[in-house]
Amino acid sequence: ERIGSLTKELEQLRGTAGAADAVELAQGLLAHIREAGERYLHLRLAYLFLHRQIELYRAENQGPLVRRAGEIFGRLTRGSFIGLGIEFNEEDRAVLVGSRASGRTVSVERMSDGARDQLYLALRLACIEQALGRSEPLPLILDDALVNFDDPRAEVTVLVLAEFAAKCQVLLFTHHVHVRDTAMRVGGSQVHAALSAMGLERGP
Repeated sequence: ERIGSLTKELEQLRGTAGAADAVELAQGLLAHIREAGERYLHLRLAYLFLHRQIELYRAENQGPLVRRAGEIFGRLTRGSFIGLGIEFNEEDRAVLVGSRASGRTVSVERMSDGARDQLYLALRLACIEQALGRSEPLPLILDDALVNFDDPRAEVTVLVLAEFAAKCQVLLFTHHVHVRDTAMRVGGSQVHAALSAMGLERGP
């Protein structure tokens, strides 16, 4: 009976020691959680601040080519996009995006066929415009570049090309009558004279 009583007391002591160890462990874990939580909060705030500063820097220091292409792109899309920007994807690679007036950005993959064509044309015009300041102007040749443009965007594109024609010769080939008619209506006598010389004033 004495042995049994002592054995029972020993088990109780062991249980009490285990509970005390568990409480001590729990308190240690709680302190670690608090420390890790504070560390996470500091890092998260630092990340958000740094991300914001990077975005501000990009907005203020975009290259002249992207900025100019964005201006042209905004005109070609009739304000559907207000410019272009640079973002970094999951692989930390710089990618071109279109900027909406709301502040939302749209990747090239999510743009319509027409918007992608207008983006390509805007980039091409910006590149050529930049090169004109360094070399002799060469003709700009476009082959059905407006095929995916609706009438309002085709009209404003012809206006942009007419302005561009003051810097270099622009040759726009098309087999679409409505594009020809738009160019004749919007582009003025210079476009009509070119069409007359080519004998296209009556044909597509």
